[in-house]
Amino acid sequence: MKSKIKISPLNLLLFAAAILSMGYLFGCHSNAVAPSYPQGVILNSGQGLENIQAVTDVFLEAWNKRDATACANTYSKYAIFIPKGESSIVGRENILKFFNDNEWETSNDAKMNIEEKVDEVIYFDDWSVMRGTGEIKVTEADAMEDKYRFKWVMLSKKNQLGEWESVWDIFNDEICKCIN
Repeated sequence: MKSKIKISPLNLLLFAAAILSMGYLFGCHSNAVAPSYPQGVILNSGQGLENIQAVTDVFLEAWNKRDATACANTYSKYAIFIPKGESSIVGRENILKFFNDNEWETSNDAKMNIEEKVDEVIYFDDWSVMRGTGEIKVTEADAMEDKYRFKWVMLSKKNQLGEWESVWDIFNDEICKCIN
């Protein structure tokens, strides 16, 4: 003999309201921040791309000032930087050393400027994958200008303060060195 559970429509309605209320209260009091960008989708325009470009601009500003410490501070403590033709550089301290030792090898009176553009970004909650292009211009005192074009891919993660930090940074020159 099978018995049927009888629930009145009023009890069913109250039960549904209770579940919805608990979900609402849990959602309001959790620390989770709802993602403001589509997740797992390649973005090549819009606010999501503009947001990550602003993060990239922090690094660019530091690089253009030749501030190795500020550049390195955009990387996570155990980041891996993979520059073209070099061994992988592991850890923020070693990345700092690399920037101090290698990044600005020009005459002191040369002007250097880096520009990067984030071409695409994919968000996964507190992680993002970016792909971009850039150019470094070096203008020597005699007005001779060299341009180095490059491509890059980066994996970033938000730290405990909610700030983006580079975890993997893969950098590669374009095939040609362009001289104007």
